[in-house]
Amino acid sequence: MTSASEAVAAWEDGRPASMRGGGTKGLLHVLAGHLRPFGISVLFAVVNQAAGMAAVVLAAAAVGRALSGAADLWPVFWWALGLTALRAVANWVESWISHELSFRILAQVRQWLYLAFARIAPGGLVRRRGGDLVVRALRDSESLEIFYAHTSIYIAAAVVVTPAAVVAMALIGGGWAALALALWLTASLALPLALRRAGTRHGGDLNRALSEMNVEVTDLVQGLREVISFGRGPDRLDRLREADRRLASAQRRQTLRAGMETVTGGIAVGGATLSVLVIGLDTGLDTGLDNGLSTPALLASVALAGAAFTPLAMLLNVTRVWGITSSSADRVFDLLEEPAAVADTGSAASPAPTGAPAVEFDRIVFGYDERRPVLHGVSLTVPAGTTLALAGATGAGKSTLAHLLLRHFDPASGAVRIGGTDVRDLPVDDLPRLVCHVPQEAFLFHDTLRANLELADPEATAERIARACDDAQVTPFLDRLPDGLDTVVGERGAALSGGERQRVAVARALLRDCPVLVLDESSSQLDALSEHEMQTALDRVRNGRTTLVIAHRLSTLRHADLVAVLDHGRIAGIGGHAELMARCEPYRRLVQAQADAAALLAGRPVPTTTQGGDS
Repeated sequence: MTSASEAVAAWEDGRPASMRGGGTKGLLHVLAGHLRPFGISVLFAVVNQAAGMAAVVLAAAAVGRALSGAADLWPVFWWALGLTALRAVANWVESWISHELSFRILAQVRQWLYLAFARIAPGGLVRRRGGDLVVRALRDSESLEIFYAHTSIYIAAAVVVTPAAVVAMALIGGGWAALALALWLTASLALPLALRRAGTRHGGDLNRALSEMNVEVTDLVQGLREVISFGRGPDRLDRLREADRRLASAQRRQTLRAGMETVTGGIAVGGATLSVLVIGLDTGLDTGLDNGLSTPALLASVALAGAAFTPLAMLLNVTRVWGITSSSADRVFDLLEEPAAVADTGSAASPAPTGAPAVEFDRIVFGYDERRPVLHGVSLTVPAGTTLALAGATGAGKSTLAHLLLRHFDPASGAVRIGGTDVRDLPVDDLPRLVCHVPQEAFLFHDTLRANLELADPEATAERIARACDDAQVTPFLDRLPDGLDTVVGERGAALSGGERQRVAVARALLRDCPVLVLDESSSQLDALSEHEMQTALDRVRNGRTTLVIAHRLSTLRHADLVAVLDHGRIAGIGGHAELMARCEPYRRLVQAQADAAALLAGRPVPTTTQGGDS
């Protein structure tokens, strides 16, 4: 099986090395890797447009010959029929190859996006909203199809066919007609070029508005239960209406500009046709003069004047939304180029599997914002095979230490070591085999319970899964599920209770069987009886492993071998429960606060004085 780092390395090898500097640059660099199918598409696009133009001109000349009294029109008919058939075949081949090309590139870009998510997650994703990431992965990447299947090919075809049409006009209608056509062709491009920056700005505004709308809808769907429970439906609808208003405004600006460009193109076609007609008439229709145009030549010139705009019309139809495509490319390549939160440069061997390794935090300084450190020189050792609970008020730095051990981030200074090896010296892929995280809110996919368990080990046997379910107290609630392990648990595990989801997370940790374990208070959503059962399961999970527990309950603190108390990002004390109660004031305040809360819940009076202040 390909590892994540190997997949990312393949992505780094396969993607263009220079994609910075804007979406257009990235689009062209990606296209450079597919020049052969692109060249074939351009060739057939040129044949398609040239054959169609020639068929129209030939048909007009045939009408002119008929008006002039010519009798034998069959050769012209067969030529026109052949050109029409050639155009149909060329159109089909060009469309087939261009869309095959674009869909292959889109599939490649989506793989790059997935690998980018894996490369920068989770630290690099905390600043982004889920709805915006969905838009980038789906809609923004899909918008690139316009460039690869249409825009790039139409640009290349127009560069070839449009000058050829001007040359043909010079041969058929004369130099003045060719000059008039060239001027009108240039005029049709003038407004789109003049509005190019506005188009880019409108496209960016539209993409941002669409992303904001998607974010609002995603938030509403995910938080619908809370919205209904607190009666805040009208407020959320107001937010949706405001997002919809911004989206409608952006769409109006985009449509207004595109409409102006369409009108300009129509005026240019009409102006070119009339100009060529006037020039042709002015040179003497059927006068017999050497410089006069015959009726077939005049009609052919007028038809060519209109047909010459076909390549530009096809191009302008897609460039009217170029701002959207360019903005989407910017958003996609911005994500692809975002650096990983941690550098995967380690090459040290993982600690030998001779047992649970010790975990050491050595003078850790870290802050999510460089100007406001969360941890101030924290030094802490979790002896091999022991359980250490992290206690402290909210914001003290407990979860941050766990994030650093899992290497979601790297410390500004200091080191995190497993078995004496700095985690930065280990390949990123080695960490998930060393450290397993059981979060407080376990995420379950909309799949069967069995599939969610196999996420920890796809090759786990039925016997191992059954044993893990027994040890994690999952088996007792399997009987109520309609299909047992094959029951679909719903989105985010909605068919299970919070405590049941936590038990599934513990079962996954057992299947993963890592020597180091991080538990984020995995019994916090359980009642007293269930907590006792879960504590038994957690004892089995911790057995033989080095365990770091983010503790919130007094029962968890008492079950730990050691407790480390964090106070404003510093270690306030380390020891057993009784020892800390005797000599650590922040720990006493924490325990007293829990006792007061328990008393309130039980309806007992709370003492007016405590041994410490607020927790």
